[in-house]
Amino acid sequence: MAHDAEVMQELWPQLLQAVKNRRRFTWILLSQNARVHAYDGTTLTLSWNTQGAYDNFIGSDSRGVLDEALQGIFHPVPAVEFLVDGKALSVGARPASGGPATRVQVSVAVTASDSLPQAAEAVTSDLQRVLAQTAFLMHEQGHVQAAALLADVEGVELVPGNRFGDWDDAVLIVPPYLVPRFTEEIIAAIQPVFDHVAGRHGLEIGGVTAAPALPEVGDDWRQILQQRLARGTLSNQASRTRAREVAPTSHRDGFVFGSNEEVLVYEALKRVQEQLPQESSIAVFPLPMGRVGTGNAWTSDFLVTAAGKVGIIEVDGPHHHKRFAADATRDRHWRNSGIVHIERILVEETSADTDLDALVRQFLTRLREYR
Repeated sequence: MAHDAEVMQELWPQLLQAVKNRRRFTWILLSQNARVHAYDGTTLTLSWNTQGAYDNFIGSDSRGVLDEALQGIFHPVPAVEFLVDGKALSVGARPASGGPATRVQVSVAVTASDSLPQAAEAVTSDLQRVLAQTAFLMHEQGHVQAAALLADVEGVELVPGNRFGDWDDAVLIVPPYLVPRFTEEIIAAIQPVFDHVAGRHGLEIGGVTAAPALPEVGDDWRQILQQRLARGTLSNQASRTRAREVAPTSHRDGFVFGSNEEVLVYEALKRVQEQLPQESSIAVFPLPMGRVGTGNAWTSDFLVTAAGKVGIIEVDGPHHHKRFAADATRDRHWRNSGIVHIERILVEETSADTDLDALVRQFLTRLREYR
């Protein structure tokens, strides 16, 4: 048989299939990141697209999988050389038969510190890109709620998907209050897109789950926990805010608030409430948590009842400017759950009490007149 590059090009699909039958992760790396550069009958030279893909190939012991696949097709087995950007790379000798194989296990947050090893930093960069591209693809495909949830993911951790470590599962690290929102339906929509994007970056993902971010603790964690326990039984009021350690200055009338702007709106609601006749007053519920029809546990800034109708006031700040899609999705589910009117008050409009009082009265008028 003539040993030349043309013959190797014909055998390349067979080699890839042999690799795939042994390990899908190695097949993804080779099929999407490597190509045949040369073959002279004794040496096979593969060219890699990026240094990161090559590092993942070597760090995951995929070299051994490639050698096994070559043994099933070529007699004698050719030597293998690698190129990245046209430069030859030297690879250490493969472990002797029966010797321990090496595999890099990585568990990192999306935002990595400079102290991480180079291989871990490469994977971290890939994970950040995978997360971002998955979120954008979900939005483009019309999965607005899933895209909004991905925008709130604080980090991604890779954990072994099975006891052999043949693949990794992706764990989306999110604030504890968001975990219930990653329902089976949401995960089922995210997983194939995340897996597809990860594969194009040379990462094999077996599954996707969501887990709560671990709390930050210090040497004084016992004292802090005792202080929390001493506050009494927790309620559903401001559950999300309490989890974020709001300062005591955000307390009013036994309620907890997440910002000074929320306090200003609360005071405006109290002023209007005090001016109304007792027979046509209103009830104000700051930061209540409730289960919405979609199965999510959400918190509105203020739930208000008036004239037999229920409305919501949301106090929007600068952080909402980048979350229009998420806010629109939440508002739709609130309405589907019986909330007849939702009013959003911008922080920029809350500088004067008279302006706030006017906005609150406008909200109550619209709520009462709703048909």
